[in-house]
Amino acid sequence: MRRLVLAFVIMAGVVLFSIGVADACGDKALRVGRGIRFQRTSHPASVLIYIPSNSPRATQLQSMLKKVGHKSAAVQSADRLSEALRSGQYDLVFADLAEAASLEKQIAYSSTKPVLVPVVSKGTKAEVTAAQKQYRYFVKDPHSADRYLDAIEQAMRSSVRLLSKKS
Repeated sequence: MRRLVLAFVIMAGVVLFSIGVADACGDKALRVGRGIRFQRTSHPASVLIYIPSNSPRATQLQSMLKKVGHKSAAVQSADRLSEALRSGQYDLVFADLAEAASLEKQIAYSSTKPVLVPVVSKGTKAEVTAAQKQYRYFVKDPHSADRYLDAIEQAMRSSVRLLSKKS
């Protein structure tokens, strides 16, 4: 009986371990059990997060971005966003899709011309399709850290390619 229980425990452990390893292949964040191990990015970015309300999501996002090697700042008001765009060097700006259209002009007049990355939190299928057509990069599921990291990685790879072509 003990051997049967021991064999079952070993098999269950092997299955759980293989699922964790299989899911981790190529991911930006590796989740095994409850811990998270972050991989440092090869293209560090400076990110501005615009979330009008006081949201713990901004703090969590900033912490996660710092762990993988990105710099980030968060602002809650349009005035602070303007100040940050004038005073800082940002590569990307994350903003809710509802705010994105009004922010495009403001970001276009910024000296650094950061890439606007809209965040679609509760969008319909039609809104997601429209965002795909209008914006080159966007985050579809704001509760997934991988979505933010993927958007940053894609945008930074594109900017690195553009800079190398100009040289």
